[in-house]
Amino acid sequence: MNELISMNWNSVLFVNLEIDQNLLKKHVPKELDIRTFSDKSFITLVFFKLERPGIKGFSLPISITEFNIRTYVQYKSNQGIYFLTLDINNGLLLKIVNNIFKLNYAKNKVTYYSKKNENKIIWSNKYFDLNNVSFEFNVGESMQTNAFSKFITENYMYLSKPKNKIFYNNVSHKEWSLNHVKLNQITNFNILGKTVIHSAFYSSHLKVRTGLPTKLS
Repeated sequence: MNELISMNWNSVLFVNLEIDQNLLKKHVPKELDIRTFSDKSFITLVFFKLERPGIKGFSLPISITEFNIRTYVQYKSNQGIYFLTLDINNGLLLKIVNNIFKLNYAKNKVTYYSKKNENKIIWSNKYFDLNNVSFEFNVGESMQTNAFSKFITENYMYLSKPKNKIFYNNVSHKEWSLNHVKLNQITNFNILGKTVIHSAFYSSHLKVRTGLPTKLS
């Protein structure tokens, strides 16, 4: 893969929910099969700060707060993730990023406060009709990775379907280093009828490289 593009993902929070597979299928293209862990399907809410994006060694000194909801899919022999939604505050980047990377970013409210060991996220999303969902959390000690955490985090491809075409794009990075998370306060939280969180973990930093998407069909 020609890894033209690099970026840093910082202060990454993973919030995992078990979702009924029949309900989840309504939000996933029919061409994609949903991957499961112990016969259960999951979505993950991922909040992070995308910093210093660049091309071929040249990077921009900017920071963008991003949120996405993703699930775990397969198309033929290609395993990866599928984004149910991608949110950023910066509307100017949407058309450029969506056209180049064949994704579906939308402009929604995403705010991420970090102060010492206390963190707070506030998020709104029009597609899922969510208003000012908030998480307050503390980052705990490093955690031992296991089969489930690797199922959630160690994914090196995303699949997308813009305009009835299936695309994939490889993503290259080292294995995630994770920490335990204590979720202290959650408000206005209801996604696809779920109010109970299965698990959560955190990573302080990851260097990511990628190229341009390739059409599969």
